[in-house]
Amino acid sequence: MIHSRRSFLIGVPTLAASALVVPSAATAGAAPPHQSPISIRSRSAVAAPELPELVVDYPSHVDLRIHYVSRDSADPAGCTIRDQEETVEAEVPPGTAAVHLGDVRYELLQFHFHTSSEHVLDEHRFPVEQHFVHRGPDGQTLVVGLFLTGGGRGGTLQDSVLLELPEECGKEVDEMGADLAGALPDDLSTFRYDGSLTTAPYSEPVSWLVLRQHRAITDSAITSFQQLFPQGDARELQPLNGRVVHYRKQR
Repeated sequence: MIHSRRSFLIGVPTLAASALVVPSAATAGAAPPHQSPISIRSRSAVAAPELPELVVDYPSHVDLRIHYVSRDSADPAGCTIRDQEETVEAEVPPGTAAVHLGDVRYELLQFHFHTSSEHVLDEHRFPVEQHFVHRGPDGQTLVVGLFLTGGGRGGTLQDSVLLELPEECGKEVDEMGADLAGALPDDLSTFRYDGSLTTAPYSEPVSWLVLRQHRAITDSAITSFQQLFPQGDARELQPLNGRVVHYRKQR
């Protein structure tokens, strides 16, 4: 998971992400690292119907700016070397999209992709994982994770973005009139836990909401992203260190 917008890659907020998501019982001084990604076991997740539902307020028509996030721009060979922490990111215009948890609004800053999936669900790793990165009113970071698989019929936001990927050191791509409203599945049931960024500086805390339902896109869209990152761009799994994963059913 990578922060936005551009400057957000450096200025990562450190405020707590509100008890509306998943509270942590440990104090900051004594707490072990709460890093991401993790392996999620649905049978071990604690049902939490008391947690607020995820309310999505994404527009059906928005213009996106898509660019390659490089980590080795100072390297003369950087344009041809794929760093594990690089990805393709789509920036969302300020104020146009958000999610709500209770009374708290989290503005969507950007979304990006990792291959293979960073999180693992019931010992299954998906071909691609999409991260929707949000910022709360006090600088909190909240990320909605979505697993992507092949076999889809096309026409999704993910297909349109992944089939026209910018190259490293290449020009940005403008995606006009993108349908963000249809980007997420109808089933908004989520696994929720407190974690971190999955790229340097791996800052905590980050509130993670990982959707249980995956989204099917075309095989060609999956292949397009995998070919850009043949060695992958996913961080290795991190230990739970006593954390509890909560499950909020929402259909």
